[in-house]
Amino acid sequence: MNSCRKRPLAFAALGAIVFTLAGCEAAEQSAQKLADEAKKEAQALIEGSVGEVVDEVNRQVDALQDSTNRALGKAEAEAEEEGSDRPHDEPSAERPVEPGVET
Repeated sequence: MNSCRKRPLAFAALGAIVFTLAGCEAAEQSAQKLADEAKKEAQALIEGSVGEVVDEVNRQVDALQDSTNRALGKAEAEAEEEGSDRPHDEPSAERPVEPGVET
């Protein structure tokens, strides 16, 4: 009779162990899923931050190019202004005069 009592207890213990293991595996899968989602969100944040930094660098480069173009445009305008003061019989650097050829 003693052995009959032990059998249901053994089955109950085995059932509890199987249930616990199944619960552990479900918890592990859930934790892995959360880790994957957190990784994806972190990557999205990094990509967004990198995108913002790249946009800011592009704006700064554009501003520098505009500034440089304005400075060069001013220098070109001054050169043209000086060129108009020069007598017409002097050869210009843009159009060299070849000997014996009139233009």
